[in-house]
Amino acid sequence: MITEDNVNQAIFDYADEKYGERSEELFQRYIDEFPEKDWDLPEELWSNNFLAWLFFEKVLPETGMTIAEEFAQNSHDLSPEMKENVLQMKNMIRSKFIVISKKDLFLNMKDMKTKKVYKVKLPAPSPVSPNNMITGRIHPFGDHYCFSSVFTISTSPLILDPDILMSAYENEGLKKIESILLRKGSSLQSILNKYPAHWIDWMSKHYGLKEKLKKEKIQRIETKIVDDLPQIVLELPEKSREALAFCIKQGGFVKYGQLKGYDDDMDFFWKEGKTLSTIGLLRQKGLMVVGKMAFGDRQFKVAFIPVEIREGLRSMLKVNEG
Repeated sequence: MITEDNVNQAIFDYADEKYGERSEELFQRYIDEFPEKDWDLPEELWSNNFLAWLFFEKVLPETGMTIAEEFAQNSHDLSPEMKENVLQMKNMIRSKFIVISKKDLFLNMKDMKTKKVYKVKLPAPSPVSPNNMITGRIHPFGDHYCFSSVFTISTSPLILDPDILMSAYENEGLKKIESILLRKGSSLQSILNKYPAHWIDWMSKHYGLKEKLKKEKIQRIETKIVDDLPQIVLELPEKSREALAFCIKQGGFVKYGQLKGYDDDMDFFWKEGKTLSTIGLLRQKGLMVVGKMAFGDRQFKVAFIPVEIREGLRSMLKVNEG
Protein backbone atom coordinates (compact mmCIF):
# COMPACT_ATOMS: atom_id res chain seq x y z
CA MET A 1 0.00 0.00 0.00
CA ILE A 2 1.24 3.49 -0.84
CA THR A 3 1.88 5.76 2.14
CA GLU A 4 2.94 9.36 2.68
CA ASP A 5 6.55 8.18 2.90
CA ASN A 6 6.64 6.54 -0.52
CA VAL A 7 3.96 8.33 -2.53
CA ASN A 8 6.37 10.76 -4.23
CA GLN A 9 8.55 7.88 -5.42
CA ALA A 10 5.44 6.07 -6.68
CA ILE A 11 4.46 9.15 -8.72
CA PHE A 12 7.98 9.46 -10.13
CA ASP A 13 7.96 5.75 -11.06
CA TYR A 14 4.59 6.15 -12.79
CA ALA A 15 5.83 9.18 -14.71
CA ASP A 16 9.00 7.39 -15.76
CA GLU A 17 7.08 4.35 -16.98
CA LYS A 18 4.51 6.32 -18.98
CA TYR A 19 6.44 9.41 -20.09
CA GLY A 20 10.08 8.36 -19.85
CA GLU A 21 10.55 8.02 -23.61
CA ARG A 22 9.07 11.50 -24.09
CA SER A 23 11.19 13.19 -21.42
CA GLU A 24 13.21 15.30 -23.86
CA GLU A 25 10.06 16.32 -25.72
CA LEU A 26 8.32 17.36 -22.48
CA PHE A 27 11.38 19.28 -21.35
CA GLN A 28 11.60 21.28 -24.56
CA ARG A 29 7.86 21.90 -24.68
CA TYR A 30 7.42 23.16 -21.12
CA ILE A 31 10.79 24.56 -20.02
CA ASP A 32 9.69 28.14 -20.63
CA GLU A 33 6.69 27.69 -18.30
CA PHE A 34 8.79 26.47 -15.39
CA PRO A 35 8.60 29.30 -12.78
CA GLU A 36 12.17 28.72 -11.55
CA LYS A 37 13.77 28.25 -14.99
CA ASP A 38 16.11 31.23 -14.50
CA TRP A 39 17.17 30.36 -10.96
CA ASP A 40 20.89 29.79 -10.43
CA LEU A 41 20.79 26.37 -8.75
CA PRO A 42 23.08 23.33 -8.86
CA GLU A 43 22.25 21.26 -11.94
CA GLU A 44 20.84 18.26 -10.05
CA LEU A 45 18.71 20.45 -7.78
CA TRP A 46 17.43 22.42 -10.79
CA SER A 47 16.52 19.20 -12.65
CA ASN A 48 14.76 17.66 -9.66
CA ASN A 49 12.71 20.79 -9.16
CA PHE A 50 11.74 20.93 -12.82
CA LEU A 51 10.52 17.34 -12.61
CA ALA A 52 8.60 18.05 -9.39
CA TRP A 53 6.91 21.01 -11.11
CA LEU A 54 6.17 18.92 -14.22
CA PHE A 55 4.70 16.01 -12.24
CA PHE A 56 2.79 17.87 -9.52
CA GLU A 57 1.77 21.21 -11.04
CA LYS A 58 1.76 21.24 -14.82
CA VAL A 59 -1.62 20.30 -16.32
CA LEU A 60 -0.90 18.39 -19.53
CA PRO A 61 -3.17 19.49 -22.39
CA GLU A 62 -3.68 15.91 -23.64
CA THR A 63 -5.12 14.69 -20.31
CA GLY A 64 -6.38 17.87 -18.63
CA MET A 65 -4.63 16.66 -15.45
CA THR A 66 -1.26 16.80 -13.78
CA ILE A 67 0.75 13.60 -13.87
CA ALA A 68 0.15 13.23 -10.12
CA GLU A 69 -3.62 13.53 -10.66
CA GLU A 70 -3.41 11.00 -13.47
CA PHE A 71 -1.53 8.65 -11.16
CA ALA A 72 -4.20 9.09 -8.46
CA GLN A 73 -6.95 8.22 -10.94
CA ASN A 74 -5.19 5.10 -12.25
CA SER A 75 -3.48 3.63 -9.18
CA HIS A 76 -5.13 0.73 -7.35
CA ASP A 77 -2.73 1.02 -4.40
CA LEU A 78 -4.11 4.26 -2.98
CA SER A 79 -6.60 4.41 -0.15
CA PRO A 80 -9.43 6.93 -0.66
CA GLU A 81 -7.74 9.24 1.85
CA MET A 82 -4.36 8.98 0.14
CA LYS A 83 -5.96 9.60 -3.25
CA GLU A 84 -7.50 12.80 -1.93
CA ASN A 85 -4.13 13.86 -0.55
CA VAL A 86 -2.43 13.32 -3.91
CA LEU A 87 -5.12 15.36 -5.67
CA GLN A 88 -4.30 18.28 -3.35
CA MET A 89 -0.64 18.35 -4.33
CA LYS A 90 -1.03 20.67 -7.31
CA ASN A 91 -2.09 23.52 -4.97
CA MET A 92 1.52 24.61 -4.57
CA ILE A 93 2.60 27.61 -2.51
CA ARG A 94 5.84 29.33 -3.56
CA SER A 95 7.33 31.76 -1.10
CA LYS A 96 9.98 32.65 1.42
CA PHE A 97 9.05 31.26 4.83
CA ILE A 98 10.41 31.85 8.31
CA VAL A 99 10.47 28.89 10.71
CA ILE A 100 8.57 29.87 13.84
CA SER A 101 8.82 26.60 15.76
CA LYS A 102 9.82 22.98 15.37
CA LYS A 103 8.60 19.78 17.00
CA ASP A 104 9.92 16.43 15.82
CA LEU A 105 9.40 16.44 12.02
CA PHE A 106 6.89 19.29 12.04
CA LEU A 107 7.64 22.96 11.44
CA ASN A 108 5.36 25.94 11.88
CA MET A 109 6.39 28.26 9.06
CA LYS A 110 5.11 31.74 8.26
CA ASP A 111 4.77 32.87 4.67
CA MET A 112 6.63 36.17 4.53
CA LYS A 113 4.28 37.44 1.80
CA THR A 114 0.87 36.59 3.21
CA LYS A 115 1.83 36.16 6.91
CA LYS A 116 -0.16 32.91 6.97
CA VAL A 117 1.30 30.14 9.15
CA TYR A 118 1.56 26.58 7.83
CA LYS A 119 2.22 23.30 9.61
CA VAL A 120 4.80 21.58 7.39
CA LYS A 121 6.21 18.07 7.75
CA LEU A 122 9.87 17.43 7.03
CA PRO A 123 10.61 14.26 5.01
CA ALA A 124 13.39 13.28 7.45
CA PRO A 125 15.19 14.63 10.56
CA SER A 126 16.85 17.93 9.73
CA PRO A 127 18.96 20.63 11.44
CA VAL A 128 16.40 23.24 10.34
CA SER A 129 15.46 25.32 13.38
CA PRO A 130 13.43 28.39 14.41
CA ASN A 131 14.56 31.64 12.77
CA ASN A 132 15.69 29.84 9.61
CA MET A 133 14.50 31.41 6.37
CA ILE A 134 13.43 28.86 3.76
CA THR A 135 12.75 29.68 0.12
CA GLY A 136 10.82 26.90 -1.54
CA ARG A 137 7.49 25.31 -2.34
CA ILE A 138 4.99 23.52 -0.12
CA HIS A 139 1.72 21.76 -0.90
CA PRO A 140 -1.24 20.57 1.19
CA PHE A 141 -1.32 16.91 2.19
CA GLY A 142 -4.20 15.97 4.47
CA ASP A 143 -4.07 17.97 7.70
CA HIS A 144 -0.60 19.41 7.06
CA TYR A 145 1.73 20.55 4.29
CA CYS A 146 4.78 18.95 2.72
CA PHE A 147 7.81 20.33 0.92
CA SER A 148 7.90 19.98 -2.83
CA SER A 149 11.28 21.68 -2.97
CA VAL A 150 13.68 23.80 -0.96
CA PHE A 151 15.89 26.24 -2.85
CA THR A 152 17.68 28.10 -0.07
CA ILE A 153 17.97 27.98 3.73
CA SER A 154 19.50 30.83 5.69
CA THR A 155 19.43 32.16 9.24
CA SER A 156 18.21 35.63 10.08
CA PRO A 157 20.90 37.43 12.13
CA LEU A 158 18.27 38.86 14.48
CA ILE A 159 15.03 37.48 15.88
CA LEU A 160 12.67 40.17 14.63
CA ASP A 161 9.47 38.24 14.02
CA PRO A 162 7.05 38.50 16.98
CA ASP A 163 5.63 35.05 16.17
CA ILE A 164 9.03 33.52 16.89
CA LEU A 165 9.16 35.24 20.26
CA MET A 166 5.61 34.14 21.05
CA SER A 167 6.38 30.58 19.95
CA ALA A 168 9.45 30.50 22.19
CA TYR A 169 7.27 31.70 25.09
CA GLU A 170 4.65 29.02 24.33
CA ASN A 171 7.28 26.29 24.05
CA GLU A 172 8.71 27.26 27.42
CA GLY A 173 5.22 27.23 28.97
CA LEU A 174 4.43 23.81 27.52
CA LYS A 175 7.81 22.46 28.60
CA LYS A 176 7.11 23.59 32.17
CA ILE A 177 3.74 21.80 32.20
CA GLU A 178 5.29 18.65 30.77
CA SER A 179 7.79 18.68 33.65
CA ILE A 180 5.06 18.11 36.26
CA LEU A 181 6.27 15.32 38.54
CA LEU A 182 3.96 12.31 38.64
CA ARG A 183 3.67 9.25 40.85
CA LYS A 184 2.10 5.93 39.87
CA GLY A 185 -1.04 6.87 41.78
CA SER A 186 -1.27 10.58 40.93
CA SER A 187 -4.88 11.75 40.91
CA LEU A 188 -6.52 13.90 38.28
CA GLN A 189 -7.22 16.64 40.84
CA SER A 190 -3.58 16.81 41.97
CA ILE A 191 -2.50 17.17 38.34
CA LEU A 192 -5.10 19.78 37.40
CA ASN A 193 -4.03 21.87 40.41
CA LYS A 194 -0.69 22.35 38.62
CA TYR A 195 -2.21 23.34 35.27
CA PRO A 196 -2.30 27.03 34.27
CA ALA A 197 -5.60 28.82 34.74
CA HIS A 198 -6.33 29.10 31.00
CA TRP A 199 -6.11 25.31 30.57
CA ILE A 200 -8.62 24.84 33.40
CA ASP A 201 -10.86 27.53 31.90
CA TRP A 202 -10.86 25.76 28.52
CA MET A 203 -11.64 22.36 30.04
CA SER A 204 -14.43 23.89 32.12
CA LYS A 205 -15.91 25.54 29.04
CA HIS A 206 -15.55 22.34 27.00
CA TYR A 207 -17.49 20.35 29.59
CA GLY A 208 -20.17 23.04 29.97
CA LEU A 209 -19.37 23.88 33.58
CA LYS A 210 -20.28 27.21 35.24
CA GLU A 211 -18.07 27.40 38.34
CA LYS A 212 -16.13 30.64 38.88
CA LEU A 213 -13.09 29.71 40.98
CA LYS A 214 -10.24 27.52 39.74
CA LYS A 215 -10.56 25.14 42.69
CA GLU A 216 -14.28 24.64 42.06
CA LYS A 217 -13.72 24.18 38.34
CA ILE A 218 -11.13 21.46 38.99
CA GLN A 219 -13.47 19.56 41.31
CA ARG A 220 -16.31 19.71 38.76
CA ILE A 221 -14.03 18.71 35.86
CA GLU A 222 -12.89 15.64 37.81
CA THR A 223 -16.48 14.69 38.66
CA LYS A 224 -17.60 15.23 35.06
CA ILE A 225 -14.85 13.03 33.63
CA VAL A 226 -15.42 10.20 36.11
CA ASP A 227 -19.23 10.25 35.90
CA ASP A 228 -19.49 10.69 32.10
CA LEU A 229 -16.47 8.59 31.12
CA PRO A 230 -18.40 6.10 28.93
CA GLN A 231 -19.92 8.88 26.80
CA ILE A 232 -16.64 10.80 26.59
CA VAL A 233 -14.78 7.71 25.40
CA LEU A 234 -17.54 6.80 22.95
CA GLU A 235 -17.12 10.16 21.21
CA LEU A 236 -13.34 9.78 20.79
CA PRO A 237 -11.77 8.98 17.41
CA GLU A 238 -10.59 5.38 17.09
CA LYS A 239 -6.93 6.38 17.10
CA SER A 240 -7.31 8.19 20.44
CA ARG A 241 -9.03 5.15 21.94
CA GLU A 242 -6.13 3.02 20.70
CA ALA A 243 -3.65 5.28 22.50
CA LEU A 244 -5.66 5.02 25.74
CA ALA A 245 -5.85 1.24 25.44
CA PHE A 246 -2.10 1.03 24.86
CA CYS A 247 -1.37 3.00 28.04
CA ILE A 248 -3.88 1.01 30.09
CA LYS A 249 -2.34 -2.25 28.90
CA GLN A 250 1.02 -1.06 30.23
CA GLY A 251 -0.45 -0.27 33.65
CA GLY A 252 -1.70 3.27 33.09
CA PHE A 253 1.48 5.03 32.00
CA VAL A 254 4.23 4.62 29.41
CA LYS A 255 7.44 6.39 28.51
CA TYR A 256 6.44 9.10 26.08
CA GLY A 257 8.61 7.75 23.26
CA GLN A 258 6.47 4.61 23.12
CA LEU A 259 3.63 6.73 21.69
CA LYS A 260 5.61 7.86 18.65
CA GLY A 261 2.99 6.24 16.43
CA TYR A 262 0.41 8.74 17.69
CA ASP A 263 0.67 12.46 16.89
CA ASP A 264 0.72 14.97 19.73
CA ASP A 265 0.49 18.48 18.32
CA MET A 266 -0.19 20.29 21.60
CA ASP A 267 -0.20 24.07 22.07
CA PHE A 268 0.28 26.10 25.22
CA PHE A 269 -2.57 28.36 24.10
CA TRP A 270 -5.40 26.19 22.79
CA LYS A 271 -6.65 27.53 19.48
CA GLU A 272 -10.41 27.57 18.91
CA GLY A 273 -11.48 25.44 15.97
CA LYS A 274 -8.10 23.78 15.48
CA THR A 275 -8.15 20.11 14.49
CA LEU A 276 -6.73 18.29 17.49
CA SER A 277 -4.05 15.63 17.32
CA THR A 278 -4.59 12.10 18.66
CA ILE A 279 -2.80 12.70 21.97
CA GLY A 280 -3.61 16.41 22.13
CA LEU A 281 -7.32 15.59 22.18
CA LEU A 282 -6.86 13.23 25.13
CA ARG A 283 -4.80 15.80 27.00
CA GLN A 284 -7.35 18.56 26.52
CA LYS A 285 -10.14 16.31 27.75
CA GLY A 286 -8.16 15.36 30.88
CA LEU A 287 -7.94 11.69 29.93
CA MET A 288 -4.17 11.70 29.50
CA VAL A 289 -1.36 13.73 31.02
CA VAL A 290 2.20 14.28 29.86
CA GLY A 291 4.70 14.79 32.66
CA LYS A 292 7.83 13.39 34.32
CA MET A 293 8.15 10.23 36.38
CA ALA A 294 11.07 8.60 38.18
CA PHE A 295 12.27 5.22 36.96
CA GLY A 296 15.06 4.19 39.30
CA ASP A 297 17.37 7.17 39.73
CA ARG A 298 16.33 8.86 36.45
CA GLN A 299 13.30 10.85 35.38
CA PHE A 300 11.58 10.21 32.05
CA LYS A 301 8.86 11.99 30.14
CA VAL A 302 5.70 9.88 30.32
CA ALA A 303 2.15 9.68 29.05
CA PHE A 304 -0.04 9.05 32.08
CA ILE A 305 -3.68 8.18 32.69
CA PRO A 306 -5.05 9.53 36.00
CA VAL A 307 -5.69 6.80 38.56
CA GLU A 308 -9.43 7.58 38.95
CA ILE A 309 -10.32 6.53 35.42
CA ARG A 310 -7.99 3.59 34.79
CA GLU A 311 -10.40 0.85 35.87
CA GLY A 312 -13.26 2.42 33.95
CA LEU A 313 -11.15 2.64 30.80
CA ARG A 314 -9.86 -0.91 31.24
CA SER A 315 -13.44 -2.18 31.32
CA MET A 316 -14.72 -0.01 28.46
CA LEU A 317 -11.77 -0.69 26.18
CA LYS A 318 -11.67 -4.39 27.14
CA VAL A 319 -7.98 -4.26 27.98
CA ASN A 320 -5.96 -6.66 30.10
CA GLU A 321 -2.67 -5.43 31.52
CA GLY A 322 0.39 -6.80 29.75
